[in-house]
Amino acid sequence: ILAEDGKKMSKSLRNYPDPMEILEKHGADALRLYLIDSPVVKAQELRFSETGVKDVVRRILLRWWNAYSFFVSYANIDQFKPRGDSKKSPNILDQWVLSRLHGLIANTETEMAAYRLYNVVPALLSFIEDLTNTYIRFNRSHFWAEGLASENESKRFAYETLYEVLMTLSQVMAPFAPFLAETVYQNLSGVSPKGRKESVHLEAFPSASRGLIRPDLEAAVR
Repeated sequence: ILAEDGKKMSKSLRNYPDPMEILEKHGADALRLYLIDSPVVKAQELRFSETGVKDVVRRILLRWWNAYSFFVSYANIDQFKPRGDSKKSPNILDQWVLSRLHGLIANTETEMAAYRLYNVVPALLSFIEDLTNTYIRFNRSHFWAEGLASENESKRFAYETLYEVLMTLSQVMAPFAPFLAETVYQNLSGVSPKGRKESVHLEAFPSASRGLIRPDLEAAVR
């Protein structure tokens, strides 16, 4: 790991940012994701850049947190309690985001088993972008509908689906962003119909449900 100018990191030259300041300013999760997504995991040189760490916060962690905050804000207003039946939703966007989620799980399992960590973060980034910029954006009308009456199943299924995605994503992200994953898990698992562990890090890594993966649907939405 070299300094940003390509030279060897040197205490006398002070040509690198203080690691503790990086952790204090951007968090351990951001630094961890930055390094996992760098040439270092291929045993290649990396010119360390604080801007790169900051970019991870902006592109991944903040978007993930914003999706979580969006759900919590509206779910609390409607006093939503999940039943765990998101797979039954007839909504095409609900089916699509679940397909994307289980494709992400399958990809992460495959790449981690082969120690190709550098292929994991780009897929996580792509999924989080789809979650915030496509699923939530185009599904807002369901979340903004009045009440949670039985005749408004589309809204309940939107909540069910987003809850399922956020809970599962916290487990997928646990090895890569352990602190934010734990925060999201602790805050959401209290209402889980499946029960909860003491920590997200005591949960088994999710298994992909191949029947929910719809390449045709993903291609159509894309």
